[in-house]
Amino acid sequence: MHHDESLHAYYSWELFQGSGLIHNPMLHGPLQMELTSLIFFIFGDTDTTSRLLYVIAGSILVILPIFIKDLLGRYGAISVSILLTISPTMVYFSRFARNDILMAVFTLGLVLAIWKYLLYGHKRYLYVISALLALSFSTKESAYLVVGTLGLYLTALTIYDAFKNSISDSEAKSLSYPNFAWFYAVKISRTIKDCFYTQPYSRPFTLLIILISLTLPQWSAFASIFQNTIFLEWSNMVLASGEGTTNIGMPSHGGKVLAFLIVIGLLMTSAYMGYKWHWKSWFKCALIFYAIWLMAYTTMFTNITGGVQSGIWQSLGYWIVQQGEGRGGQPTQYYLFLIPIYEYLPAIFTTLATFYYIKSREKFNLFLLYWMITTLFIYTVASEKMPWLLVNIALPMIVLGGKFIGDLVSRILLMGKPTMYQFIIFIIPALVFALILFVSKYSSGLEQGLRITIALAMILCILSTSICAVKNYKNLGKNGALIFLFAGAATLFLLLTIRTTIYTNYVHSDIPVEMLVYTQTSPDVHLLHNTIQENYSLDKSGDSDLFVIDQTNGFTWPWSWYLRNHKNVLYPKLNPESYNPHNQAAMVIVHSSNHLAADRALSKDYTAPIRIPHRWWFPEHTYRDLNTLSLINKLVDTRHWNTYLEYWLFRKGVGESIGSEDAYLYTKKDFPKINFGADIYRK
Repeated sequence: MHHDESLHAYYSWELFQGSGLIHNPMLHGPLQMELTSLIFFIFGDTDTTSRLLYVIAGSILVILPIFIKDLLGRYGAISVSILLTISPTMVYFSRFARNDILMAVFTLGLVLAIWKYLLYGHKRYLYVISALLALSFSTKESAYLVVGTLGLYLTALTIYDAFKNSISDSEAKSLSYPNFAWFYAVKISRTIKDCFYTQPYSRPFTLLIILISLTLPQWSAFASIFQNTIFLEWSNMVLASGEGTTNIGMPSHGGKVLAFLIVIGLLMTSAYMGYKWHWKSWFKCALIFYAIWLMAYTTMFTNITGGVQSGIWQSLGYWIVQQGEGRGGQPTQYYLFLIPIYEYLPAIFTTLATFYYIKSREKFNLFLLYWMITTLFIYTVASEKMPWLLVNIALPMIVLGGKFIGDLVSRILLMGKPTMYQFIIFIIPALVFALILFVSKYSSGLEQGLRITIALAMILCILSTSICAVKNYKNLGKNGALIFLFAGAATLFLLLTIRTTIYTNYVHSDIPVEMLVYTQTSPDVHLLHNTIQENYSLDKSGDSDLFVIDQTNGFTWPWSWYLRNHKNVLYPKLNPESYNPHNQAAMVIVHSSNHLAADRALSKDYTAPIRIPHRWWFPEHTYRDLNTLSLINKLVDTRHWNTYLEYWLFRKGVGESIGSEDAYLYTKKDFPKINFGADIYRK
């Protein structure tokens, strides 16, 4: 169990046990804990059931594209489902107790419902959207980014539709640039204003009203970004308390009054917008939204005051404060390292689709391009960069790339039986890949000048082929050679992606030779836990064997989850200055920084300590030290190709550099012997 997984599982278990649940924005929304608690109630509490919610979500995600096949196309929907099924990122986080895969389901569901409403205009889709918005805001704060992305698109679509019917080209032709800008600024403001008074409302504007009016109060804490500016600094009002306070992200003192007024003001604005639109329909949407939202944040109305306050203010306020922390400390180009390692298949075909669809008049194709580019930009500029956020980036890439692959399949099926020439074109990508493998493996003994010449020749050949393919994108429907070239590349990278998924999820699932694993609990901890389960009673009366876990630097996790049913466990913060020997304990786990004090304090009844990694992480220096110049130097010399390919294919070359935070294990002499093996993975 990863540190975060054990937190989510433990608090779900506490709710299942009857201890309640109070929303903590550090753990994001409460929905995942509440649903997992329900699963515990039905199936019991185990490692498997603690991850069952996310497995279900991943399975639902695979099915969703079928419901929008009228826009993706039959083969496009199937292609998107296949890409979701084999995506290393989606599979990994469908087996991992974090809420990112839940957000992927809700996001794709929102996209699906929005486009269904744009196509057919049925009110039932508005009710579905209302429910999905509530579920999203009850799950994770990335809901704000999703709503912002979709809201910006609907705003642009509303303005475009209004402009299309109200402005002729001749009106703006004779204007200077400043007047041109002013002309359109005035037109846009009038257009948005007129939308409120034009009945019936257009479908994009209706969706925009729903999106804004239901979620506007959730943005209340956004006002806290002004507390250290000239607007509020003079007042000493605190709208979001900083680090070191008991309620990070909550207002304090005079800020409480202002926060209350902001929330009330935005609630009244939301109701007014709903009234101006269509009161009866909006009331039903609001009832659906707030019923779900309130049940989630108040834990089924058991914590009403605290739940409402934290849900409507602290959930966003906390993460506004945390933005300054830049957790993870990753470089700006972090996702540009992750994507070629894991999501190269959708990335390649998303790039091709961009050139193919960029001049498309189909709104859905343009939306997919917008969704993909905007999402990548948002998560690239955001201060916090983590591998699980790749789920949000991979989703629009997979939808766009899958639709493009579906279009290729449709055209190939229309061509009938392929010719020998087309078959040769089809296998060219595989032959090129085999040539790259051969050159990287056997060119290291050549002199540097020859290695560079070979590398440049191959790179130029691939680039020129890619440029020719892009230039001929307009003839994709007629050019059989180009279609079969793309199809061959899709097949090759499909097989390689399946291989990557197997390695990532079933070979190295908790070994940080994978960038996607990032940081993880060592498998030695799991071996130790299994030994305790098999050999020691978990007597809930408290008469069972004592275990002592040093809580220094978060070593409590995942032990709090693993030993949840064992009542005789202590979690002291051990340190050299104040050390309680706990001689009666069957096992003592000590942080490596405290083991010298433990050696002096523990009696001779304990065996010699064993050093094991408690948590370990990917060696970040392997990519942090890369820059554009060093990367180019290595790419134009085939001697370095084998290093990259060895990692890309087999994850070799980083195991010996894995970082770790270690523990010392002290056990009684009758404690069963364990064959720890984490060091094997370092080789």
